[in-house]
Amino acid sequence: MENITSKEQYSELIGNKKATVLFFSADWCSDCRFIDTFIDEIVDKNQSDFEFYKVNPDTQKEVCEAANVMGIPSFVAYREGKTIAEMIGNEGRTKEEIERFLEGAKAKI
Repeated sequence: MENITSKEQYSELIGNKKATVLFFSADWCSDCRFIDTFIDEIVDKNQSDFEFYKVNPDTQKEVCEAANVMGIPSFVAYREGKTIAEMIGNEGRTKEEIERFLEGAKAKI
């Protein structure tokens, strides 16, 4: 999964016609590391519906502010500049919770 490296890149990606999912994650976050054990499988399963990118809040504070993300791990889905789904928090997420989030986002594409 490619990393977002600037607020400009973020602004461009969320405006895409194809839905974009951002995974806000940091190396020091144990819940994020747990998600890393299965996120590739989720991405592979859903790549026809979404583009996936990772955002490191330690290096991309402006992106987190623009997305209103104050806790990790978090997921936000966008399409054509609009937020279509959010799963923001400071608690761990299971594979099933993330899959349900993506199913809900698909219903809004």
